[in-house]
Amino acid sequence: MKKIILFALLAVSATMAMAQINPKSGIIITNSGDTIRGIIDFRTNETLSRECEFWAEGKTEGKTYKPGDIEGFRFDDNGKYFVTRKLDVDGKPRLYFAEFMVKGMMNLYCVVENSDEHFFFEREDGEMAKLTSRAFHMTSTLQEVQDKMLEKKKQYGKVKYLLRDSWTAIEDMNKPEVSRKQLVNVVRDYHKDVCTDGSTCMVYEYDEKSDKEKYYFKFFTGFAYYSREKSCLEYLPSKSYTGCAFNFGIGVELNIGRRLKGGSVELGLSYSPKNSFEHDVVVSKGQEPSQTRYEKKSSTVISLGLVKSFGNGKILPLVRGGAIGVFDRGNREVCYYKSRKKLDFSWGNTWYYGGYLGVGAQMAVGKHFARLHADLYADAHTMTKWGITAEFGL
Repeated sequence: MKKIILFALLAVSATMAMAQINPKSGIIITNSGDTIRGIIDFRTNETLSRECEFWAEGKTEGKTYKPGDIEGFRFDDNGKYFVTRKLDVDGKPRLYFAEFMVKGMMNLYCVVENSDEHFFFEREDGEMAKLTSRAFHMTSTLQEVQDKMLEKKKQYGKVKYLLRDSWTAIEDMNKPEVSRKQLVNVVRDYHKDVCTDGSTCMVYEYDEKSDKEKYYFKFFTGFAYYSREKSCLEYLPSKSYTGCAFNFGIGVELNIGRRLKGGSVELGLSYSPKNSFEHDVVVSKGQEPSQTRYEKKSSTVISLGLVKSFGNGKILPLVRGGAIGVFDRGNREVCYYKSRKKLDFSWGNTWYYGGYLGVGAQMAVGKHFARLHADLYADAHTMTKWGITAEFGL
């Protein structure tokens, strides 16, 4: 059984490591100013700052562009816009695909490196200032935290000096924490105060919600056959029961498509009402029947794992796998010999953990989805079950 669980964990790890693409329609802009329409791999901002994976319309082979190979690229539906810029992120100016957030009397760019967001304010005359939003690390020392605070203070001073012609923009920067959306508003306010020719400030930064991972709620129901079920107490030795059970539950999924195409992290909570499992034997040369029954008032399962669908279309194959925690309430074991009760023993609640691995299919239903999958659930000591589950995601 340990081998089964190990196989499940290895399968999940291999799935997570698979290099997949997350296709979105868009355009690239060549260095000569021409635009080419096709498909762009929509990955994390940090990945997009280093490279652009592109498939031109009608082409089956893709091409990887580095900063400087093209002028820039943009996703459709007023999506993210990246341009080649030479910027100083870590003390050494180099080319990046910088996210072009605002264009006007003051331009605003963003580059992500090592999970840190670097915002670059560029005035119309070319003068530039940087503001860094450092990622939080639990292992940071007190000295590192103090250094970050000092860096932030100096950078705020330089940005405010660059915005000195707009009192409104400077006031916007006085807030203790400034988000991406607020920085866009800072640059827009600067443009409104400084612009004298009536030109429009072009905001390329689209709805901030589009940049966040999406959550889905789901509910499910299933049926399972237990090919092996032992009582955790094992009051009656060497007894392995079989039986069936229904379950139903709710869950939530976090879409991680920008990191793993078709991937999502799932968290589920399922409940099975009273279950009964039996073990029948015939002793004394087949003349004396004996029956042992193992009962549980209820069983609750918490699961955490990964779901990965493959391909494009309305119906997609999928694999899933992860870890489970099982809580059995109200255990009881009863033994009959020749229809006479020989033992009736009850004990409290039990808890154990294991893993699951499954395959199935997913079908799009408007903005929702429906799934049907078959799964193997197992732990190292007490349980092996085979189930089929239907899900509906909202």
